[in-house]
Amino acid sequence: MVRNKSVFVVLLFSLFLSFGLLCSAKDFPGRRSEDDPRQRYEDCQRRCQSETRGQTEQDKCEDRCERQFKEEQQRDGDDPQRRYQDCRQHCQQEERRLRPQCEQSCQEQYERQQQQQPDKRFKECQHRCQRQEQGPERKQQCVKECREQYQEDPWKGERENKWREEEEEESDEGEQQQRNNPYYFHRRSFQERFREEHGNFRVLQRFAAKHHLLRGINEFRIAILEANPNTFVLPHHCDAEKIYVVTNGRGTITFVTHENKESYNVAPGVVVRIPAGSTVYLANQDNREKLTIAVLHRPVNNPGQFQKFFPSGQENPQSYLRIFSREILEAVFNTRSEQLDELFGGRQSHRRQQGQGMFRKASQEQIRALSQEATSPRGKGSEGYAFNLLSQTPRYSNQNGRFYEACPRNFQQQLQEVDSSVVAFEINKGSIFVPHYNSKATFVVLVTDGNGHVEMVCPHLSRQSSHWSSREEEEQEEQEDERRSGQYKRVRAQLSTGDIFVVPAGHPVTFVASQNKNLGLLGFGLYNGQDNKRIFVAGKTNNVRQWDRQAKELAFGVESRLVDEVFNNNPQESYFVSGQNRRGFDERRGSNNPLSSFLDFARLF
Repeated sequence: MVRNKSVFVVLLFSLFLSFGLLCSAKDFPGRRSEDDPRQRYEDCQRRCQSETRGQTEQDKCEDRCERQFKEEQQRDGDDPQRRYQDCRQHCQQEERRLRPQCEQSCQEQYERQQQQQPDKRFKECQHRCQRQEQGPERKQQCVKECREQYQEDPWKGERENKWREEEEEESDEGEQQQRNNPYYFHRRSFQERFREEHGNFRVLQRFAAKHHLLRGINEFRIAILEANPNTFVLPHHCDAEKIYVVTNGRGTITFVTHENKESYNVAPGVVVRIPAGSTVYLANQDNREKLTIAVLHRPVNNPGQFQKFFPSGQENPQSYLRIFSREILEAVFNTRSEQLDELFGGRQSHRRQQGQGMFRKASQEQIRALSQEATSPRGKGSEGYAFNLLSQTPRYSNQNGRFYEACPRNFQQQLQEVDSSVVAFEINKGSIFVPHYNSKATFVVLVTDGNGHVEMVCPHLSRQSSHWSSREEEEQEEQEDERRSGQYKRVRAQLSTGDIFVVPAGHPVTFVASQNKNLGLLGFGLYNGQDNKRIFVAGKTNNVRQWDRQAKELAFGVESRLVDEVFNNNPQESYFVSGQNRRGFDERRGSNNPLSSFLDFARLF
């Protein structure tokens, strides 16, 4: 009896010891974790061999293990975050001097996959909803859940709630058309290069990547820089000419050229040109609001591609000075190796306090010191690299809206090098910026506040085309466009804060504010050094009023009196009109109005 008890105690102790070793083994270096699909596959195979009876059952069990393993591999392969981590781990095996290029390649691949991933999974989820044998209400709820899961805004925080409140509900058909719109970029089209606790820097995908119709502006890139309150942005330079436009908050922008230092206190509406190669750093002066800046890049090396270079930093970003050999650094700085290690490595305690990354938390004393020597840009004629766009006299203005514009011919030092104008306009709620087109410039328009919609006339989309067409197919489409000249399609997009819409030169367009809030927009007029003109086709100054009487009659096939009655019907308002006027046009268009064929071609009036 005593012997049996001893054996039992030994067995019990062995079980506890084995369990303890098993629990601790999962953290043992070199052991695969329970999350490893390969480990789960091997465990599954062992269970099949030990728990099944007969070769047939064992084969079926092993087949199930194989299918499950392949499905998990496929999911992991589709996971951009997992592939990014694997890529970064692979970079650690490279030589030290090659690691930055390797990590940059990982980052670019991750951005491309992240851009494509949500739509792919959303479509798969939506397809599963359609296969369900349930009523239409349950299917609709299923699609809504898919949208919330896979199309959720990745930029959390205050702006996320604001965007969701402003977004108008749309039908599934309307959303599909919006996604296929080559001129519309949803705010999620931005790819994050730096996303940190104290700020983020995100870049819009390349224009030609959305559609070949935009390849004419593909050398430009749009980005958004957002810094939290009391945050410092590390000094860096860029291989691109840049224009900063402040859309929210207050801060200080300082940059050093090869000749001198420029420092400006900035607020919404301030425009600052940063010459290529200039070292720039920023600080958010505000204790509550974020500093948000829209950035236009015109790269000087490779069209549409730019890089930031940081002289200071540890890992991400890394100091480019650390890439040089130790012998070179000791010689050019005439200093000891230990000092270099301290400078570029930084004291661990100080580094933990300041944090790492492009955005650093700063004290209010440091922020105030950075802004002491800065000046505040003013209006037209200001010397230097900055001016305040909103301090100009509005180009167009009335009770329904206002439009500010700065062109390269008037702001040569600030805008001529980038060959772009800058415009800012606000449309009062329920009002319309009347239909117009630009003679030479293509405008990239960013929604800075509010919501509404845009309508544009496009001759290229009179038939459906694919954005991924080959070069031969693109040429065929262009030839067919020329043969079908005179046929148009209305391009419409709902607009919310953070969205972007591209207006090519010559394309008639109109912007409409929602009924509950003003619509604020910022635009970059690309290639505006060619003296662009804005031609209005409605309102008090529309160009049809200047046509000869005979031209009006021959063009519309009616008496010129009727043409004048329509185009001169709103003599008091120009540029911006109240949305209430649309009702009168709808009534006339529903009648036997001979002008309806003209007005219906774009349905803009």
